[in-house]
Amino acid sequence: MITLTPERAELIDQVAALEGRRPDLGGLVEDGARARIDRIRAASEPVQAARRRLAACVRDRAVDQDPEAADRVKHLGLAETASGPAADPDR
Repeated sequence: MITLTPERAELIDQVAALEGRRPDLGGLVEDGARARIDRIRAASEPVQAARRRLAACVRDRAVDQDPEAADRVKHLGLAETASGPAADPDR
């Protein structure tokens, strides 16, 4: 069931005026869902691209590393979180 608020009724009236007939509500829902999916995919594309780049760096072993900094974090306890110590097999 679709609640037809005044704002939605106005939008339907605008579509009807442009098309010269009352629009099919099912078609409008489908068009709206497709538009939303397109927006969500477009917004998530940069995140997906960043994940692909990171995965490629890991696969290529091209990740910048500072072993001394990692050791300092471990020995100073900076790797611990509010929920408990970080997973460290050496502890």
